[in-house]
Amino acid sequence: MTAAQDADEQRHGYGGAVVTPGIVVRITLLLAASLTVMAGATISPSLPSLYDHYQDTEGMAFLSRLVLTLPALFIALGSPLAGIVVDRLGRKPVIITGAALYVLGGTTGLYVDSLAALLAGRAVLGLAVACIMTTTVTLIGDYWRGEQRGRMMGWMSAFMSWGGVVFVLLGGALAEWHWRGPFGVYLTALGLLPFLVLALHEPARPSAVPERTASLSSNDDSRSANWSIILVIYLAAFLLNMTFYMVPTQAPFLLRELGTVAPFATGLVIAVMNVAGGVASIQYGRLRRWLSPPAVFGAAFCSIALGFGGVFLATSQTGFMLAMVLAGLGVGAAFPNITTWLMTVAPPRWRGRLVGGTTMSIFLGQFMSPVLSQPLVDWAGQGGAFGVVAGGQVVVGAGFWGLAWAMCRHAAPGHPATGRR
Repeated sequence: MTAAQDADEQRHGYGGAVVTPGIVVRITLLLAASLTVMAGATISPSLPSLYDHYQDTEGMAFLSRLVLTLPALFIALGSPLAGIVVDRLGRKPVIITGAALYVLGGTTGLYVDSLAALLAGRAVLGLAVACIMTTTVTLIGDYWRGEQRGRMMGWMSAFMSWGGVVFVLLGGALAEWHWRGPFGVYLTALGLLPFLVLALHEPARPSAVPERTASLSSNDDSRSANWSIILVIYLAAFLLNMTFYMVPTQAPFLLRELGTVAPFATGLVIAVMNVAGGVASIQYGRLRRWLSPPAVFGAAFCSIALGFGGVFLATSQTGFMLAMVLAGLGVGAAFPNITTWLMTVAPPRWRGRLVGGTTMSIFLGQFMSPVLSQPLVDWAGQGGAFGVVAGGQVVVGAGFWGLAWAMCRHAAPGHPATGRR
């Protein structure tokens, strides 16, 4: 996109509507983002107690993890549809509907006793998060450009991480009372609904774009539809979250082996990763001044590998927490890199659909995490599984460093393929 095109889109926003987002809009979108990535993990501290409650159910070792990750499957299934609806019908109705479903589906664990009904509620929660996350990222892409967009993506990822800290710690505290307690955390979305209704404005539809602006969008479409880069971003999102979600699904059981049995203490250890991730996310803009997007992924995956290797070697809760800091720094750098790199190659007219694809990749990785990690746990033990995955992360990180080197060699600075500003 040229400087003139970028300036025009900055003035008019998506579809030509004047966009001047204020502090209330910023906070509303950031709070909405905080409801998403760790939505399933909120109940993580109560997993052992939930397992004990349903222990007579066949296959409960797997089903207890499925309660945690089933939302991710339905986020993955619902995100492409959410992206289409966002592009065709508008942003605001989708995010409001998502927040309402978030409360409806998330709180089912408070009052249902059937495991099947509980799983159904988790599925509804997944559809809700698909709507919220796809719309939030799309609106940030609509409202901001360039470095401002990068900063907002960094803050969005930070709020996702810090929201996870609050939710997991609150879930851990409530799990001390009863395993159903963490399901009450989902009521927090009720407080956000009025702001979604009153604070957000709907960008104008593409059909309303003046001819000149439409021409610019058309040119941008042909320039930026780099499907090879988009697929690399989707793959990175999948791999990142497949490994990241081993922490809430497997860590409670590993911590129990290390002698940590209190749900709140478990939540605290997991929250350390999110705190570190949030710190890394708000530094993303500075990181991008020195590293291209594939190089950021290379550094992030190597940092996660160090953290998971530390988990493998940990013999105490303190060692585990230190390892979580390293893993969290990598996750925090990688999350804003996913969305920011995508926005540099996503045509505005396809933005919702491509963001929906990213959301699908993120949460498909979360859903597949216990499916793929449980056989590793059965083979190598809880700690050994983290060690094996750490080795895989080194390979992935090296691959992204190689991609960064290749892209620097074959594309001049400023070329769209490099992802450099």
